Amino acid sequence: MLKTVLRLPGENNSHYSYRAIKEGILSLELHPGELLRVGELSETLKVSSTPIKNALWKLQQEHLIELIPQVGTYVSKINLELAEEAASMWFDLEKKFLEMACSHFPADYLQQLKTNVHLQNILVNQKSGLRNEKELANRFFELDDQFHMIIFCSHERKNTWKAISQMASNYHRIITLNQSEDYVKRMVAEHNDILSILENKEVERVEPVLRNHIFKPIENWRKLQG
Repeated sequence: MLKTVLRLPGENNSHYSYRAIKEGILSLELHPGELLRVGELSETLKVSSTPIKNALWKLQQEHLIELIPQVGTYVSKINLELAEEAASMWFDLEKKFLEMACSHFPADYLQQLKTNVHLQNILVNQKSGLRNEKELANRFFELDDQFHMIIFCSHERKNTWKAISQMASNYHRIITLNQSEDYVKRMVAEHNDILSILENKEVERVEPVLRNHIFKPIENWRKLQG
C-alpha cells in the first residue's frame, strides 16, 4: 500500500502523483502484481483522479504498470529481460567512460567521486540517525545514483544516465530486494574499488570489476527464481 509522500516545493499535482507512485513501485511499497485503484491513490495523495490517471499512463509506458482491459490496473511484475537489457546498455557505456577516465579524468569530477564514496563509507560505518535496514538502503541508493551520474557527467552524458535510470526500473526493483546491510556494504566496497581503479589508472581492471558490480544482482535474482 502506498504511503503519503512529501510534496516537493512548487511541485504540481501531475508530477507529484507520478513521482509518488513511481517511488512506491521502485521501493516495493507497491508490490509486483498489486491492484491499483485510482480512488485509493487519489485519497492517499490528496489529489483528484486526473493526475493519478496521467501518472498511471506514464508509468505504463515505462513498463511499471500493466493495464488489463475490463479487469484493472496492476503493478507490473519484475521483467528480467528488460532488467538485463538496461544493465547491458549501462555496462557498455560506463565501461567505455571508465576506460577513458583512466587516461584522463577531470580533477573536479574525481573530487566529487571521492566525496560521494566518503559519504557512503560514513553511511555504512556509522549509520547515524537510521532506524532500520530499509532507511540504510534508501540512503545508499541515492548515493549510488549520484556516484554513477558523476561518471556519466564527466563525459557530458548526464541525460544519457537519466535515460538509463528510467529504462532500468525493473533492474532497480531487483536491487531493492537486496536491502540487507551486508549487501549495501558490498556495494560500497565495490564503489571504493572503482574509485581506486581511476586513481591508479588500472584500465585492465575496469571490465571485470564493473561487470561484477552491475550484473551480480541479476545473477542473484535468477538463482532465487530457480
